Amino acid sequence: MNIKTFFISISLLIGTMGYSQKTDFNQQIGISAKASTNGLGGDIYYRPMKKLAVKAGIEYININITNKTIERYAQDAVGITITNPGGSDLRFNASGKFKTGAITLAVGYQPFKLFYVTAGIGKYLFGSDVTGTPTSDVTFSSHDIPSVGTINPKISKEDLGNFDITINPSNSIIPYVGIGLGSYVPQNRKISFALELGAYYVGSYVLKANLPPGLKSDFINYGSSITQDQKDLISLSIKSEIDTAIADLNREIDKGIDDINKTIENYKFYPVLKLTIGFRAFEFKK
Repeated sequence: MNIKTFFISISLLIGTMGYSQKTDFNQQIGISAKASTNGLGGDIYYRPMKKLAVKAGIEYININITNKTIERYAQDAVGITITNPGGSDLRFNASGKFKTGAITLAVGYQPFKLFYVTAGIGKYLFGSDVTGTPTSDVTFSSHDIPSVGTINPKISKEDLGNFDITINPSNSIIPYVGIGLGSYVPQNRKISFALELGAYYVGSYVLKANLPPGLKSDFINYGSSITQDQKDLISLSIKSEIDTAIADLNREIDKGIDDINKTIENYKFYPVLKLTIGFRAFEFKK
């Protein structure tokens, strides 16, 4: 289901609900504010029946964590290390971005005064990114050059670039179910309060990792003591060695990512604890 179909579903459901109310009941429209483990936001609600209401809204939160913030709380630098069989290990300082939330459509049914059940769907807005900034140059195996001596090929940290890890859900449209204590929407008063516990079925999460874009033989620095002719004589063998080391790194990282994905694929539900405050805007008879 794409986002266009999602909003068409909202329109059809709300329109259909308008025909299913008791004639002696005043229909209501209002708004609600919410704070949950899935973000902050609000809803517009329509109450066509005494015990039933429809809500459409959004909840969202975005958190950026810098390496300095992590270091301040952890009392130490938090980093990522990638083992390099062909030379020095790759070390990175870590920072991260985390966002979660959803564009939601839900129906709530209140069979009792202080208890309700709810179900719906959402356009999931979850995303998590970890960025590793290189802390030093990457050196490779040394080579002896006639009339020059030993050289140590390296890629500078400026040319290396960042190491990225992302976690995203496999599904963008996700169902939701929940139960609540309190009132789903205002009942006899113009304001309501509710504490809701529910869960989204997300399917699974997918983790991906990207090596630094500068980890290529094209970015090798051989040092100022070597001439272009000497560089040309050894570049093929060194490039071959470094490209092999990079390929080994990719295979090791891919294996690790596959192992992690097999572990997190069992986490198919995203739990939500939510506090809502509803406000009745106006009511009318149809």
